Amino acid sequence: MSGDKDSSPNIFRLLQKPEYAMVLLLTVFGLAFVFVTPPALVGDEPNHFFRAYQISEGIVIGEKRENLSGGWLPKSVLYTNRKLVGDIEMRHDVKFDKNLVAELRQLSLNAEDRVFERFPNTVVYTPIPYAPQVLGILIGKIFNTSPLAMLYLARIFNLFFFICLAFAAIKKTPVHTWVFCLLCLTPTNVFQVASASVDAFTFGICFLAVAYFLFYAFGENVETKNIDVAKLFALSLLAVLSKNAYIFLPLLFLLIPYRKIGTIRKFLITFAALLIVCIVSVAAWTRAIKSIFLPYRIDIPINTDEQMRLILAHPFLFTRLAVMDYVAKYDYYFVSFFGQLTWLDLYVPTYLTIFIFVVLMIVSLSDKNPNISISKLNKTIFVSIILATMLLVSALLYITWTPLDAPDIEGIQGRYFIPVAPLFFLLFYNRKFAWKRFDKYVYLVVYATVFVSLAMTLHAIIKRYYI
Repeated sequence: MSGDKDSSPNIFRLLQKPEYAMVLLLTVFGLAFVFVTPPALVGDEPNHFFRAYQISEGIVIGEKRENLSGGWLPKSVLYTNRKLVGDIEMRHDVKFDKNLVAELRQLSLNAEDRVFERFPNTVVYTPIPYAPQVLGILIGKIFNTSPLAMLYLARIFNLFFFICLAFAAIKKTPVHTWVFCLLCLTPTNVFQVASASVDAFTFGICFLAVAYFLFYAFGENVETKNIDVAKLFALSLLAVLSKNAYIFLPLLFLLIPYRKIGTIRKFLITFAALLIVCIVSVAAWTRAIKSIFLPYRIDIPINTDEQMRLILAHPFLFTRLAVMDYVAKYDYYFVSFFGQLTWLDLYVPTYLTIFIFVVLMIVSLSDKNPNISISKLNKTIFVSIILATMLLVSALLYITWTPLDAPDIEGIQGRYFIPVAPLFFLLFYNRKFAWKRFDKYVYLVVYATVFVSLAMTLHAIIKRYYI
């Protein structure tokens, strides 16, 4: 009995730490999202599942047949996803047929009966962000499960991969641990990491890369040895190869005092090598998939090469277009950052997104390490990376999703900025704002905020698909 008495307060204290609070909350709510959200009804989830299945067969680069880019898949995989999606997309009057789960659960894979399927928006991804889903699919194959079961396994492995990466990130960062925790638990983030999307790995690896850069930059009594530099190279490479929109994250290397690397010469050589490795890797993959690249949209004319030339010929005009687009659509990007669900046809209430943002701001101001100061120069680096990422996201969506000569840029979603969100909230890091009582009970604020916001999100999903 004495052992039980001793262990109870230890568990309680453990759950007051941000990394363990995140694990508990994301495990409980993440699994709820996995099974409450109808399969294949997260944005682009079928196409991500198709790409993951393709990679599970050892196919790294897909195929292009005539004007279609994708690959050969079992008919059962295609049938399962088409049945699940049905005509429910963008139609709130149509509810999810729960009988489909029972029906499709009995469907065998029959891997030899195949058809060529188009999934041009995901076939161009590297295999890296599909590692969790592929592992789930391979386990499904070992146990001869249905494609539906494989989809659920892909979701579950995605969720727990993200939890592991996020746990490591929160443990590693020397600052803003509660901010990292809250960013992992926004409705949009939880919804995405509990799906078969590449966002789970991408968000997780970017958070971990940011945390490591912060650790080596601001960590107390931290020595940076060759093995530590190798870790930064590996994390940066994984991040930029997951999604090349985040190719500016390695600029965080500039936060590290050069003395921790050695001489100024060694610092500059290491930094240059990091940039070259990341840029060359992204360029090599881009070249490798060039022959199979096709615009995803077939409803409008898109000329990627011509639009790229326009950006390069008129960079200032394009920058103005991008800025005006963010100004005009800031409310949509704000809401879709915190509470975008399903196929872009469901969002949590706007007041909830404002509430989450206000809590994050308060936590950002109060969550501090008294021994760490972040200078204006450091914050200038954060701003530069954020702005460069926003401009690159605009450019990528302009050349792949926006019709030529369009007055604005189409296709941008707020969730694209989740990987650089820790840098935004670090702009409010300070050692002046003191609210000792809040600091003492910040864990209660986080638990309450997450419970309310994710419970409301689950209710919105249930109402949308089942009631």
